Amino acid sequence: MQILRSLASAFVAIGLVFVQSGCSNSSDNDQPQPHVMPIVFVHGQSGSAQQFETQAMRFTSNGYPQEMLFAFEYNTALSENPIAALDAFIDTVLAQTGAEQVYAVGHSRGTFVWTSYLDDPAFSGPDKVARYVNIDGRAPEELPGGVPTIGIWGEWNTANSGYNLSDDNSNSQIGPDPASNFHFPDKSHTETATAAESFALMYEFLTGVAPTTTVVLPSRSGTVKVAGRAVFFPENLGYAGTTVQVWELEAGTGHRLAAEPLASFAIGASGAFGPVELSSDRHYEFALLRPATDKEPNETVHHFYAAPYTHDNYFLRLLSSLPGESISAFIPAEEDSTGFVAMRQQEFWGDQGATSDQLFVDGLNVLTPQISPRAVSAGSGVNIGVFVFDEDGDNVTDLDKGELFPFNQLTFMTALDMFIPSANGTGSIEIVLVARGAGETTLNIPNWPSSLHRNSVMFMDDIH
Repeated sequence: MQILRSLASAFVAIGLVFVQSGCSNSSDNDQPQPHVMPIVFVHGQSGSAQQFETQAMRFTSNGYPQEMLFAFEYNTALSENPIAALDAFIDTVLAQTGAEQVYAVGHSRGTFVWTSYLDDPAFSGPDKVARYVNIDGRAPEELPGGVPTIGIWGEWNTANSGYNLSDDNSNSQIGPDPASNFHFPDKSHTETATAAESFALMYEFLTGVAPTTTVVLPSRSGTVKVAGRAVFFPENLGYAGTTVQVWELEAGTGHRLAAEPLASFAIGASGAFGPVELSSDRHYEFALLRPATDKEPNETVHHFYAAPYTHDNYFLRLLSSLPGESISAFIPAEEDSTGFVAMRQQEFWGDQGATSDQLFVDGLNVLTPQISPRAVSAGSGVNIGVFVFDEDGDNVTDLDKGELFPFNQLTFMTALDMFIPSANGTGSIEIVLVARGAGETTLNIPNWPSSLHRNSVMFMDDIH
């Protein structure tokens, strides 16, 4: 397991995202106006700004200025909570925006970061934070630093959910007031952070008015701006020395439409790229060109595919690793087969019968009860990343193996044995997600050989 332990080798990474929004914050003069301050989101274990991606788009769909939305990103492979780095980040946000205070939002381990910061007398956190939203994490009896707080809780922390992890099957609560805590027995851990219902609660608590909408509104102009970071997972350090290319695709095959990319960005220490202007009704690939290493003497490409972006998105994250290291060390590199990881910021359920998700790969549903269960068991479950590859290089699909090692020991990930033949990217793989209680999304991607290519398929969590 030395390879997995090597994930802890990097130090804290901080991501700062700010841009001018094209959204208007005006409305009828006699209507209550939202109280706008910078919002700082802090993610949980193995997380990033991805857990705030949809919520940020919901905020701007309601006219909240894009330049007031921030994500503090750090290396969760380290055990110490980076509260000094958070304090410095907040100071940067305040200087950038001219605001006197920020709104705080934390999810999972991010709630430990926030509450530790607010309760630490070495910092003036309570003077800098106006309000705090605590999502499915720490539950102190007193308000952190005395800051007005609400708690939003999912199935793990909700009485009688059937999945409650507390010793006495009780409701978790932050602060002394039960009325300031909201429980969702049908929402899993990451879903609690990304759900529309959670957005409605945090928006009204932070701004003082209810949101006009809880959906991500499509662009009226037909174009959107997309920006983000290319980073190492889970360190959140920028993948310096790489290049991000943006390619327009033919939707039915996933193949590139032109000989040259639409845009290209050299990636520095921050990992930042963009913004790039895209059509809101077209498919695109973000290709991360990774230089040769000692373990891989050739340039490799990590391809990222998603449905069309219909709204400005400044929190896109391209999560990758060095070839042959970290998680990549457990994924075969074969010339005659291909594979991918399907990602969504809402857990994939494979054991809930009619209310399960279905993920069809060339017509085969790979979300079986053994591969992606709902419950947490032996470190598995709550999967938001599904890795698909030919485990033994034997050109045989065997879903009966269930979750593959070491993914069966890693929370938020699962893996399965499926042979998908490659043809140097001249063919296609059809990937269809039928989301529970919602609609379906179809993405077609080229069947690049896994010898020099990695594929990430990114589904949004707000499928309708």
